[in-house]
Amino acid sequence: MKVYEGSNLKELKSKTRDELFPGAKQALLQQLCIQCKEPALPKCYSDAGRKEYRISGLCELCFDKIMGE
Repeated sequence: MKVYEGSNLKELKSKTRDELFPGAKQALLQQLCIQCKEPALPKCYSDAGRKEYRISGLCELCFDKIMGE
């Protein structure tokens, strides 16, 4: 696992959303999740989930699965 501190943190902060989450921009335009490819907003059940979707393109259910919640 890569640790993001010092110059690594600066490198991470300099990346765009498209570099961090490939396909997120197109998914947002189509309102689809980049993981399950299904309509995302019906699967976002909280304000935090909707915010995360706008950042990463992942619906809340897929984000929770990836994060182990």
